[in-house]
Amino acid sequence: MGLDTSFAKFITESVNEHFHSNKGLRMLELGDQVFWEKGKPISLTGKKYFTELGFEHTSVDLNGLNGSLIRDLRNPNDFLEFIDFFDVITNAGTTEHVEPFESQIVCYKILHDCLKPGGIFIHILPDSSEVDGMWRNHCKFYYNQLLFENLARECNYTILKSEIIRGNICVAMIKNNDSTFDSKSKVFEKFLLVRN
Repeated sequence: MGLDTSFAKFITESVNEHFHSNKGLRMLELGDQVFWEKGKPISLTGKKYFTELGFEHTSVDLNGLNGSLIRDLRNPNDFLEFIDFFDVITNAGTTEHVEPFESQIVCYKILHDCLKPGGIFIHILPDSSEVDGMWRNHCKFYYNQLLFENLARECNYTILKSEIIRGNICVAMIKNNDSTFDSKSKVFEKFLLVRN
């Protein structure tokens, strides 16, 4: 999906609302994100943008481009060095591509374990209302407010803010404590829209 100014604004405003500063915060960015303008990628990467804002930035992607670490969001062993490590995790158009369905749960457990208690998890993902609209055929998985509300309740997160931006559900969630992520959770089965 990539980043644009509206998504970057949602991320930075959420971080500043929670932490009041982004200096020195450890950020994990999912995907080798680049900025888009008028439907075309530009030379600004998420790594450059967030590093210049003062974050200690790490990005992960299977492609290993633009300084990203090669990590598989379906493999918990790829993230053992990052348990309770990050203050901020951004998921701007990445997890909707993690397949098969069971890997959605594995992926979210990995990310839950990598986020420190008190950290913020920011999602910008295709909203289920756009399955036949703006994001038609973009991915197999589409998200919605109910999924994040139930995930927050189950994992003891607080939803800091939530809004729809250009057909994407944008949610900032605070991890309240070091609760366990239930890998047998039914939240994804009930609320994740799967397009066949």
